[in-house]
Amino acid sequence: MKGLRSVLAGLGGLLLAGAALAQVAVRIQSPTADQPVFGPTEVSVGVAAGEKVDRVELFVNGKLMGTAQKPPYRFNVDMGDDNIRRELRAVVHTASGATGSDVVVTVPVQISDELNLKLRALFVSVVHDGQKNLALGQDDFQILDNGVPQQIVTFGRDELPLTAVLLLDTSESMGEKLDAVRRGTRAFLDGMKPSDEAMLALFSDRLLRFTPFTSDKKTLDSVIASTQAAGGTAVNDFLYLSLKLLDSRQGQRVVVLFSDGSDVHSVLPAADVLWKARAGQSLIYWIQLGGKHQSFTSAWRGFKENDREYTELEKAVRESGGRVLAINRIEDLEGAFRNILQELRQQYALGYYPTNAKGDGSWHKVQVNLKSGGGRVHTREGYADY
Repeated sequence: MKGLRSVLAGLGGLLLAGAALAQVAVRIQSPTADQPVFGPTEVSVGVAAGEKVDRVELFVNGKLMGTAQKPPYRFNVDMGDDNIRRELRAVVHTASGATGSDVVVTVPVQISDELNLKLRALFVSVVHDGQKNLALGQDDFQILDNGVPQQIVTFGRDELPLTAVLLLDTSESMGEKLDAVRRGTRAFLDGMKPSDEAMLALFSDRLLRFTPFTSDKKTLDSVIASTQAAGGTAVNDFLYLSLKLLDSRQGQRVVVLFSDGSDVHSVLPAADVLWKARAGQSLIYWIQLGGKHQSFTSAWRGFKENDREYTELEKAVRESGGRVLAINRIEDLEGAFRNILQELRQQYALGYYPTNAKGDGSWHKVQVNLKSGGGRVHTREGYADY
């Protein structure tokens, strides 16, 4: 009996030692629960364990955002721009399979009980005496949203990665012009930085070829090289699709559209493209071959309807903060692509959270001023408050 008690005591000691060994203490050290988080954020996790830690995982709102295997356990996470509640969960796994976890729930900025703020990004060009002014600071700018002054919370120049959709008309009318299209597109791609990414979409009255968003220039170039012209022109349909795809991307988002004609075959009207441009935050640049729009009639629409389609599409470009570049010769296409990329590289990025947002879809007129004057400012004209 005495021997049995000794054995049981020994087993109990081993169990207690094993339990102590398996204990894992975890604490999310930053950010704290009272701290709203937006954009790039460092999450720091402290761990104390009685055995070797195999890995630490970080989840944000249930999605795995990173894994660390060696201390210090730090994660650099892009939290996005939405002003929302975020649950951060750190889970530690040890060599024996034991786990421990900690949770921090960050709170949104409380403006009102019903308002959910969304960061508005403005890309601003400043020209003084015919030259781009690239020497300004955050304090030189003022933002008015429906006439109400706003606080600038993010500021930079040539720092955000570029995310571009190159939307290229390769309809039958392009035929012999495709070599110039290839040269122009390559000029744009050659100027991309390693952190930039692009998607090629070649269209007519249907989507002929496309790539995923990628930084691999060889992948992008191979699609250009093998494209053949075919079909009619459906600008509205594929411009709308491009804007929709950019909604979920990060960085400075832009569609560069090249077309040698007006829309003929789209199912969507230009009014839908205008709505999408107003609701999103992407810039649109439209390279038009052939100069000024010529009124025409088609199977779907008459002269007035086609004129209205063109006007609304042009309005979508202007309101987005982009431009229409009209070229008369196909040989000028390469220079047009280079000019667009240069303009994008020479813009200021300003961000603010509107203090007068209601989420009711109303139009907000945006104005960016220079406090000291002495320059012409170009940016998007406004946005639809969704």
